[in-house]
Amino acid sequence: MKLTAIFKISLLAIIFMGKLTLADDARLLFEKTISTQSGKELITSLVAGGIEISTWDKSEVNIKVFGNDEAQEKIIFSAEETSTGVKVEGKQKDKNNFRNLTIRVEITVPKNYDLKLYSSGGNLTVKDITGKIETNTSGGNISIDNSRGNLEAYTAGGNVAISVSKGDVKVSTSGGKITVDDFDGNVDVSTAGGDIVLNGKNGRIDASTAGGSIKLDYEGKNMGIDMSTLGGNITATLPGDFDADADIGTLAGKINCDFAKVQKENHVSSFVRAKFNNGGETFKCTTSAGNITVNKR
Repeated sequence: MKLTAIFKISLLAIIFMGKLTLADDARLLFEKTISTQSGKELITSLVAGGIEISTWDKSEVNIKVFGNDEAQEKIIFSAEETSTGVKVEGKQKDKNNFRNLTIRVEITVPKNYDLKLYSSGGNLTVKDITGKIETNTSGGNISIDNSRGNLEAYTAGGNVAISVSKGDVKVSTSGGKITVDDFDGNVDVSTAGGDIVLNGKNGRIDASTAGGSIKLDYEGKNMGIDMSTLGGNITATLPGDFDADADIGTLAGKINCDFAKVQKENHVSSFVRAKFNNGGETFKCTTSAGNITVNKR
């Protein structure tokens, strides 16, 4: 994933949303239950607000919207059945800016359901879902726990935390930390302003950050690993039988590698090109201003 792709996320939405608060005056503004079937999809489109997704065994989607007086006055909420599932919207009534807006949307869906979640400002939380997930927020954190299916998560101003994921993961943020814990599948992550922490197995790894460190704890066969940072350290812990064609380099740091000898005559920069065990897919790590450590488990 290219770092430049992060900046394609429009920041106009952040300006448009104004100031969001977590006031205690939120109350139930809207509620609706819609009959559906497993395997369909939920689409949300909110001008602002956090979204919390949970699951149950019913063939229904339940929507609850909580907000304050500002939300009731300036936002129109709707929920309707579509040919593909259910759509939930929160649209602005007029062009006035928000001054003190509080919105929280709680939605319960069948366990097997696809999600397309969009909000111009707010945190997104998903738990215990089987299905494809797409999340996008211009001003909040994203948290996804216990998912089975491919997922994509984008935020212009927050952290992203993925845990217990079976399927391919694609994440980008321009202003936060990325954590993908207990993954089983391919991982493609990038951030312009935070650390990356990855822990999992059985996937190709692409990870890049312009302003943080990268830490990888990996199990399983090498399917290709490419990690790069402009301003931090890289640490990788790999199985002892990890096969790879390694390409490791730092311009202003040191390399420590349990799989290969490192020439230390040059204290300014270090480069290692070697085979780990029998050789195989590429294992590439590069940093401009940090150390690289490759540990054998």
